Amino acid sequence: MRLSISGLLLSIALLPFVFAVKSQDFKTCSDSGFCRRGRALAARADAAGSSWKSPYSIDPASISTDTSVFFASVRSSLYPEIKFSFEARIHEDGVARIRMDEVGGLRKRYDEAAAWALIEEPRRAKINWVVGKMDTRVQYGHKKEMELKIYHNPLKIVYLRGGREEIVINGDGLLHMEHFRTKQEILEQPDDANNASDESPEAFIENTEQKPFEANPRAWFEGESEDGWWSEQFRTWTDSKPKGPESLSLDIVFPRHNVVYGIPEHATRLALPTTTGPDAVYSEPYRLYNLDVFEYLADSPMALYGAIPLLHAHSTDSTIGIFDLIASETWVDISHPTAKSTKTHWISESGILDVFLLPGPTPNDVFEQYAKLTGPSALPPEWSLGYHQCRWNYISSEDVKTVAQRFDEDDIPFDVIWLDIEYAEDHKYFIWKKSEFPDPIQMISDIASVGRKMVAIIDPHLKRVSSYPVYAEASEKGILIKPASGSGEFEGWCWSGSSSWVDFFHPDSWPWWISLFQPKGNDKTWHWTDSTEDIFIWNDMNEPSVFNGPEITLIKDAIHCGGWEHRDVHNINGMLFHNITSKALISRSAPSKRPFVLSRSFYAGSQRFGAIWTGDNMGTWEHMAVGIPMVLSNGIAGMTFSGADVGGFFGNPDSEMLVRWYQAGAFAPFFRAHAHIDTKRREPFLLDEPYKSIVRSILRLRYTLLPVWYTAFREASVRGIPILRPHYVMFPKDVNGFTIDDQYFLGGSGLLVKPVTQPGINEVQIYLADNQPYYNYYTFDLYRGAESGRHVTVPAPLDTVPLLYRGGSIVPTRERPRRATRLMKHDPITLHVALDKSNSAKGELYLDDGETYANLQGDFIWREFTASTSKGTRIISKDLASIPGNKAVDAELTTYIPSNTFAQSVKDVRIERIVVLGLSKKPRQIKLDNGRILDWSFEDGVSAVGKKEGTTSVLTIKDPAVKITQDWVVNIEE
Repeated sequence: MRLSISGLLLSIALLPFVFAVKSQDFKTCSDSGFCRRGRALAARADAAGSSWKSPYSIDPASISTDTSVFFASVRSSLYPEIKFSFEARIHEDGVARIRMDEVGGLRKRYDEAAAWALIEEPRRAKINWVVGKMDTRVQYGHKKEMELKIYHNPLKIVYLRGGREEIVINGDGLLHMEHFRTKQEILEQPDDANNASDESPEAFIENTEQKPFEANPRAWFEGESEDGWWSEQFRTWTDSKPKGPESLSLDIVFPRHNVVYGIPEHATRLALPTTTGPDAVYSEPYRLYNLDVFEYLADSPMALYGAIPLLHAHSTDSTIGIFDLIASETWVDISHPTAKSTKTHWISESGILDVFLLPGPTPNDVFEQYAKLTGPSALPPEWSLGYHQCRWNYISSEDVKTVAQRFDEDDIPFDVIWLDIEYAEDHKYFIWKKSEFPDPIQMISDIASVGRKMVAIIDPHLKRVSSYPVYAEASEKGILIKPASGSGEFEGWCWSGSSSWVDFFHPDSWPWWISLFQPKGNDKTWHWTDSTEDIFIWNDMNEPSVFNGPEITLIKDAIHCGGWEHRDVHNINGMLFHNITSKALISRSAPSKRPFVLSRSFYAGSQRFGAIWTGDNMGTWEHMAVGIPMVLSNGIAGMTFSGADVGGFFGNPDSEMLVRWYQAGAFAPFFRAHAHIDTKRREPFLLDEPYKSIVRSILRLRYTLLPVWYTAFREASVRGIPILRPHYVMFPKDVNGFTIDDQYFLGGSGLLVKPVTQPGINEVQIYLADNQPYYNYYTFDLYRGAESGRHVTVPAPLDTVPLLYRGGSIVPTRERPRRATRLMKHDPITLHVALDKSNSAKGELYLDDGETYANLQGDFIWREFTASTSKGTRIISKDLASIPGNKAVDAELTTYIPSNTFAQSVKDVRIERIVVLGLSKKPRQIKLDNGRILDWSFEDGVSAVGKKEGTTSVLTIKDPAVKITQDWVVNIEE
């Protein structure tokens, strides 16, 4: 790569970030005024104990209800002149929504997060509220098993199931919505004569046995000083805070759930460690604030690239969730007051209170409830599930051509090759560096000739030069983010040098951005004509990353469309860039094709627009290991199309580490190798033997299992169920599995994988949660679980990723080695039938054209395979989509024809082999229902029924030649 002088100077300036994360460049809670205030409030409440009382209460005279909503006014005994609105809604699926906002204040609090995160306004249930003197309550659900209680004084919200409390909001009295005020009114005391409260602040303090503060009676609740109310300093930056204090504090307690998951993105365990209490693992709260963190710590609650304010609480009894729909910086403390409970404290900088209570009661119920709010993940193009090859940077068309050729010469499959920032002239995105990429169209077409794709990076910062048409047009249209003054354009520093950022909150930015990707038209807008439909997009740096900004991001008092400060919308910002780029790719072709857009920054709802990855990790064993719970955590929070950079972005992993990382990456939904510009080239074809052959086998295994991956993505796109499923999801009542995050199941396939993330390992311990047989994917050795769970030792030589079939599963694969996904469309299917202890099994296969939206009109096949015992064993294929009342691919699909266009295109695809594991005895004969006798072989061994372990029996049915589009029955006669 060649660097200009300015680029070289920039590289030197960035060296501290490249070589290690500098924790001092990022805030801790003590550096953040609103977090300090929130934690101080919690400390005072904790010290006061049971005498602490929330100053917020419902005004009984203001209560009104309709068939689904409770309305009331909330008042504070400390500020009786300040009014708040409160409402509670019950949705048809049992989700409860709690909202509170300041009414008639000096300014408006940001209340538009729901407009970006939710797919629609949820449908409300028809219920009957019962208003009492002390509380208002409602029972709902099919059996009236759920109940919401709203206590009037002090305000407290309690969700119950079966009469037992499961969620308590403001039970510890930490609710505090800092109202808008002027500097002059801060030390003014309320006029008791006009005090609408039942108690003056002084009387309130005395009644709660708090020592009054003579200078400021409200100090017991708000503190004694104006801590960071009107401005705040962090290192060399000053945040002006023109609106003053506006933070929101909220305590949410789970009295019967002692394990919590979610609130990504953090490099930590799946079951979130505590941050407060005598045995706290971390001293800092979990921070939700999208940031560009180079070489982040592998064990920390520090903020990273994404922020999804969704928390799952779990116990053997149930799973419930909290979705705190707020877009500003948020800190979350977690503690366990008792062995059976969890307390959380949420502290946000701005925004209204808008909290959803997801009642579960199972993990899958919570996933579906959240998906109904923010949408399930998009069904991606099938090729995007293959292997992606990337580094910073492939420097020329010749480099791209050579890399593709070397993969083919070594018979190593891949689907996508990526271009980082150096493809663009002076980092002016969309503009090719013609000295190195003289004919981009030809380059893209050459790659696409065998069904492969390219991805090019397009970041949100625009180089501030008039000769750059993208910047010039954005500036002319007035759609760039503004500085704190509200006029002009915000100017910062990023890869392009002096840069400005498109304000995607501005409605005029959306059609303009979409137009950039269109074929050249008759309008005056510049178009990216040096592109084709075979190039897709990588949205990096969209937190946004601003090299000379506080915490390497945008100043909080920058102004967006509508007058909102950046502090109000920061965590949503990157999602909007992801959203509109996705729409741009959809609109560039007719009929529309599915987009692929990778984003680094994400928020609730980002799953609708594409994939994300875990950012700039390091080539260490620790980063490889933590990548697994990070991807699992992203998945349970809806962002299921995610993965970690294979090999680590920074560093030069040795061959053993690289092999193990490819194994871990091959079992992540998004599978990409990536590397920093200063690392050694490490494409698979450059490895010495035996490492090259091992990686080739890993990649072929990924492609062999593509039918499994695509079927799992279908379910995620309909129900919101994550593709990688932790043990608590699969076995929600098994307490032994609640904290397991180094092994997981691949969709509903029954495949259990445990990647090796330590050096020098030849065997691993895998936990089996249930009393079923499990079969080694490679050796067909059978291991038995137990009712109370059991660990078994599984071989894990360097050429093997530990992988088991769970008994009761049928796994479809495609066994022909191919160079790319598209070439597999007409390949036959092999079925692996892993019998359970009752000699039964089940599995699914979903296929469509993998590229368009024709599946939404019914162009797909969706088969169910079952094995059952009745006078021998019968293996049956049936059409799942034709079952009356069964949801097919999309809830809006009303018609389905088995002989649809796609089914016709693959009507000759057959089942070429059926492998049955665990049969008790050698069959006498095998035939189809039509009487045709089939060829088969049998290797005797341990059966699924019984107690023995060892190599299982293997029945191989050779080329039954039944079609994947047809119903059929294979009879195994004993």
